[in-house]
Amino acid sequence: MWSVVILIANLGQRRFGYYYAVNVALLTGYLSWRVLELAGFRELTARAAQAVKGVRSRKGRPQKGGFTFTINHVVMVLAVLVIFFIAFFWNIEPAISVASQAPYAPSDAWMSSLYWLKENTPEPFDDPDYYYQMEASHSYPESAYGVMAWWDYGYWITRIAHRLPNANPSQHPQAVTNVASFFISQDEKTASEIAEELDTSYVIIDNATAYIDPATISGKFWAIVTWAGNRPDEYFDGYLLPQEDQQSGRTVYTPVTLYYPEYYRSLAVRLYNFDGKAVTPESVWVISYEERPDETGQLYKLITGAEEFGTYEEAETYLNSQEIPNLRIISTNPMFSPVPLEELEHYELIHSSNSTVTLPDAGVIPEIKIFQYKE
Repeated sequence: MWSVVILIANLGQRRFGYYYAVNVALLTGYLSWRVLELAGFRELTARAAQAVKGVRSRKGRPQKGGFTFTINHVVMVLAVLVIFFIAFFWNIEPAISVASQAPYAPSDAWMSSLYWLKENTPEPFDDPDYYYQMEASHSYPESAYGVMAWWDYGYWITRIAHRLPNANPSQHPQAVTNVASFFISQDEKTASEIAEELDTSYVIIDNATAYIDPATISGKFWAIVTWAGNRPDEYFDGYLLPQEDQQSGRTVYTPVTLYYPEYYRSLAVRLYNFDGKAVTPESVWVISYEERPDETGQLYKLITGAEEFGTYEEAETYLNSQEIPNLRIISTNPMFSPVPLEELEHYELIHSSNSTVTLPDAGVIPEIKIFQYKE
């Protein structure tokens, strides 16, 4: 019954596969033993035990006879081989592969940064031993404070840093929505209101949270936007850029990722990409585009023109003076904002991890950054 219940849960949500593995292991072991029993293993071991007992009782006397290889032994050997190849052999290579990797474990940057947080920030419970005494009621003392990070990292913050995350993977969805709204806030005032409501003192952010790889569109920013109730294409989108092939003279269409002002104004990007500092763009591009259907009827965006301006104000003036639709202020680089950004007043960078990542458009940059929120 236990196995049936966990199987049903596993079919509903694949995360229960972790628990179902225990049932599979126990049932496989039980079935393997039953097969060995049918092959006569129990009787064989009983005879072996009797033989050993007999040898001990005749110790010192001349021994007669020897080992007799029978058909039962053949069946026994075949049964062991069958079980080995059916239940174990095919799992050896995957087991070694899984055991030699740690795809969901904290990176070196996360480990060092969370240890740093533990050793260099105030104890939220007054007494460090309180961490081991916390009850399910979460009756925290007045000294407790929150650490803002995307909910994926909540358990790491609790277990390694002994700090209280504002959201973790098992909390109510509202907690996740609050954190998402904080990270995509378009102005500091809105973000600070959320931080104060959640009693936040520190913000941890990594490249996966804020940075969107222009080639792979990988990262967690799209998830943050979605949890906040918005659409990713409000912040960035894919386009086709027509270019002339130098060899054939034909027009080729290159997929590109373009970033909108809303992406750069979001607090996550202002913190991680720009360290909360003021930003003045050196040039601003405005593109025009058309939406066309492909063979399946899906719309794609084709760039039809581009204009470069020296300032954001000039680009915005041009944008407002045009009557044609489908114009956008954009940037091709997530690390270069097309819009001016003011310096953040309430967020101070206090730690950058020694472990770095190499970003296509930014070079080498710390993987983790920790900011202190000051009211």
